Amino acid sequence: MREKSGNWLCRLIAVLVMLFLLAPLVVIVIASFTPTALITFPPQGFSLKWYSNIFQSSTHFMDGLANSLKVGLLATALDIFLGVTAALSICRYDFRGKNALLNYFSSPMYVPSVALAFVLLQVYSQIGGIPGMARIFIGHFLIILPYIVRNTVSVLHVFNWTLEDAATSLGANPVQVFFKITIPIAKPGILAGALLAFLYSFDEVALSSLLSSPKFITLPIRIMNYMELTFDPTLAAISTLLILVSLILIVLMEKFVGLDMFVK
Repeated sequence: MREKSGNWLCRLIAVLVMLFLLAPLVVIVIASFTPTALITFPPQGFSLKWYSNIFQSSTHFMDGLANSLKVGLLATALDIFLGVTAALSICRYDFRGKNALLNYFSSPMYVPSVALAFVLLQVYSQIGGIPGMARIFIGHFLIILPYIVRNTVSVLHVFNWTLEDAATSLGANPVQVFFKITIPIAKPGILAGALLAFLYSFDEVALSSLLSSPKFITLPIRIMNYMELTFDPTLAAISTLLILVSLILIVLMEKFVGLDMFVK
């Protein structure tokens, strides 16, 4: 009886916690369909005009989205190349200082993005003439690298390296071994790390706000600037779209990779 009552209590607490976490998101989604100029819950009717307002040129949300995608995709692609190379070097070879090298690549995870932004601002001010996109890209490139390295290492840590020797003994050259043996096995970790890295870059606010320029502003900064001047249901509408995109990405990752990779 005690065990059953304990299980029931744990389930009840888990349900209450989930409801507590999901309630604000549900309110935002429902409030985005209100026809009034103020966010009301429950909404006094139904309207999609705030969704259409997202695509108006006056809000500049589409420009911010394009900038966020440019930085996020470019930084993630370059970090995949560097992160996978680093993970392979750490897991494939035994050398002195291997753990120190792994901690070095993981160190941006433990540094507040604001502190990193101040350091980069000091460097940029001494160099001068660096475009806004390059300023933000360098910062995002540094802060998302650990996610790719860590997730790739989690897969390669249990990798059976004799598979590469077996492929070589069967006549495969190093390039074939790399693309047909190593990369396919490490792909779940690479994809999981790439998704986490891209989402982190896409949602980054503190670093982007300090490093952005008037000519290059990302979507989170556009949303913050809009919130300072106007507080209407457009913010709820764009938040709903971002939630929907995040859910789609999570479903795709669960289908092709498995969410257990994120736990690892």
